[in-house]
Amino acid sequence: MMNLERCGWPALACLLLSAHANGADGADGIPRHSATLSMQGDENDNQQWWGKLALPLGDHAWVQGSLGRSELATSPASNTKMIGAAVGIAGQRLDATVDFVRRTGDNAFEQQDWAAALNWHGTRGGVGADVFLRSASGESQRTGAGGALAPSVTTTVRDSVDAKGFGLHGDFDLTPRTNVFAGAMRYRYDFSANSTTTGTDTPLSSLLGTTGSLSGAWRDQAFIDRSYRVGARYRFERAAVNAQYFHDRSANTGEGFNTTQLQAELLLGGRWLVSPTLGYSSGGDTSPTGYGGLSLGFIW
Repeated sequence: MMNLERCGWPALACLLLSAHANGADGADGIPRHSATLSMQGDENDNQQWWGKLALPLGDHAWVQGSLGRSELATSPASNTKMIGAAVGIAGQRLDATVDFVRRTGDNAFEQQDWAAALNWHGTRGGVGADVFLRSASGESQRTGAGGALAPSVTTTVRDSVDAKGFGLHGDFDLTPRTNVFAGAMRYRYDFSANSTTTGTDTPLSSLLGTTGSLSGAWRDQAFIDRSYRVGARYRFERAAVNAQYFHDRSANTGEGFNTTQLQAELLLGGRWLVSPTLGYSSGGDTSPTGYGGLSLGFIW
């Protein structure tokens, strides 16, 4: 999950970079061998867990693999399995990453996301560009009466969507310990539906998984039309605290959603990285939702 500031690295690598000043990383900020297990949930009984393994490739590159599972209580695309991979390369001023995640679940649901980022780092800050590609498909069925003497009729609807997104982000060190950051993303969608009968509404919920609710814990699975974020980060000797605010607009309804999130990063013993998260989301027709998570990583 990209719940930290989108620095262009997978979430675990962002955490490891926060520990770079304490000697937890290799040359040029490349993370050392690391493994992490993360869990999160919200007030609506949605749950998710994932595990990640990151390995360095020499002094200037790294790879990461991940496995996970998502259980969304109110979603037709619940019980989703996730598999992902990422690769990155870093230099003194530039770094680049490519991240892939594939989700499969109920109702013939399948979603594939590609994300790439290119970042330039200066003495007190940096800027970067993000590119995002998504393809997804899902299926739903509805049974209705066929008439007094006719059998019931089952309607099958298959949906698909392709998405493209582009964004910019940047950060700046106000002081040696305080960093502020911001970013924006804009997406374009191409929805389609194929039904065995005519006159049927397209069940977009079979695609979206989180229709009508963009709880911050599930932002990476939601279909967002545009997104803005601002935040700040304060670094202690062996810890850091992040505060972020997101404003998202749903691609389906145009409704706006607001999310406030706090996240701590604690480096323990030089090898263990603990990161608790608390957040609160509101907007649209849904009730405000609180969520939380915990990530535990080991570096060697």
